Amino acid sequence: MRLILLRHGETDWNAGDRYQGRTDVELNAVGERQARRAAVGPVGDLLEEAAELVAVASPLARARRTAEILLEARVGAADLALDEQLMELHGGDWEGLELTAIAQRWPEEHRSWRAVPALDAGPVGGETLRGGGERALGALRGRVPQHWAAGAGTAGDPHDDGRQGARTLLAVAHGGVIRAAVGLLLRHEGEAFAALERIDNARAAVLQGAFSPATEGWGDWTLEGYNV
Repeated sequence: MRLILLRHGETDWNAGDRYQGRTDVELNAVGERQARRAAVGPVGDLLEEAAELVAVASPLARARRTAEILLEARVGAADLALDEQLMELHGGDWEGLELTAIAQRWPEEHRSWRAVPALDAGPVGGETLRGGGERALGALRGRVPQHWAAGAGTAGDPHDDGRQGARTLLAVAHGGVIRAAVGLLLRHEGEAFAALERIDNARAAVLQGAFSPATEGWGDWTLEGYNV
């Protein structure tokens, strides 16, 4: 199966470099345009080519609206599920603050979360990147249709080879949880995780693989594209 993890478009809080977390901030005009550009770009192409598509988004307005624009433009009336487990890292003491103020008050914690990101770092009083990534991946594993899981890895399965016509799970979520989820799927820790770039607004990570049972980790995944 193909997994597309798409970040929402820009909000005024993004433009103002303010930590949003769980605060429900809507897309601004730039974010709406970004979502439309994503729809006509590589991500939209993959959705249109999908043999089967499951779409899910964070219920926060910025993610939900991005998903709606994308799906309406490329696949019409596709069903969109909303899942609270795809919401951004809880911001704790940082929620709503400008990042410059966060860096001044909590310099070491800010550095571990932003400048040299570590999976076990996160907002003070909030949630770590690892915790948010695991939360989101657990939800996505539960969204995979049973017949996809049953056919994963089967020789000759035309929908499980990563080419045109792949079974596709689209998740529209937030920068922190997406970056963490990619790190966990690729088993990146330490310097390998720190080397992953931030996901830009209305950009995606695209992976190919299959989830393993809950007791066996996240499965085997390869990265097809990042910030696409």
